[in-house]
Amino acid sequence: MTIKDWIYLSITIASYLLAIIAGVYAKDKAKINHATRAGQALDVLGKLASYAVHEAEHIGGTGQEKREFASEIITQGLAWLGIKNVAPNAVNGAIEKAVNAMNIANQDVKPVEPEIAENVPEKDIVQPEAPTPEAPTKDVTVNGN
Repeated sequence: MTIKDWIYLSITIASYLLAIIAGVYAKDKAKINHATRAGQALDVLGKLASYAVHEAEHIGGTGQEKREFASEIITQGLAWLGIKNVAPNAVNGAIEKAVNAMNIANQDVKPVEPEIAENVPEKDIVQPEAPTPEAPTKDVTVNGN
């Protein structure tokens, strides 16, 4: 065999391999896209749950009222985005996760009261400085007018 024959043979084998790989991908494409869409739907669900839980906390009410309000917001958001058939357990789980994240985030934030000392020595008290007097301005006109 000549070098030209080897090149033709390698091109033919590469073409067959490419066709086989494309066929396998085309067959499994629906599964690959479904997994990607499911992951994207769960990401959207988590973000909606975070927003809904914060809004429910802001509005107030009992725990059950907040949960129902958040669930309604999530359901409306998913419908608006065209995501259908999300299990109620997934919505409840997303709400629980968002509530736990919000509680953990709020644990670290505590209002700090400024410390005011009762007996401060006179030398440590900062006094405001008197404003410096401004020099009078001279009215300058053109041609003495």
